[in-house]
Amino acid sequence: MPRIKISTPERFLFGMERTVGISDVNYAKHLDSVAMVNILHEARLQFLASLGLTEANIYGLGMVVTDLAVDYRTESFANDLLIIDVGVGKFNRYGFDIGFQVTNSALETIVCNAKMGVVFFDFDKRAIAPVPEAFKSHVGLPESRVA
Repeated sequence: MPRIKISTPERFLFGMERTVGISDVNYAKHLDSVAMVNILHEARLQFLASLGLTEANIYGLGMVVTDLAVDYRTESFANDLLIIDVGVGKFNRYGFDIGFQVTNSALETIVCNAKMGVVFFDFDKRAIAPVPEAFKSHVGLPESRVA
């Protein structure tokens, strides 16, 4: 089976640091894949917070994750300092992809690239909703770049 390939966003809009904790490591003594999912989730929430938003209220709508893919490049271990860079891309009518690049700061090596597909969701109507125009401009996306 071929490996997935994830391209990084054209530009990163946000970055955060996260130290790999002892509870993030598995029996092989490296960063556990479930811990990485939690780290990516935290990066998404911190990215939204940097814009003054939450996943429950983005111009009156919520955000729901539709898919997640992680392309691991190298191991990471307890006490490693990770740099998580976050960007956006591949907008469509209802959502977009959030792209991540996780780097080991000491070794300057890419631990993984990841992408998370998200859609906007009206929780009152229990239905997906179009990307708010205000969000597009908030992340600096020209309208011509939306499919």
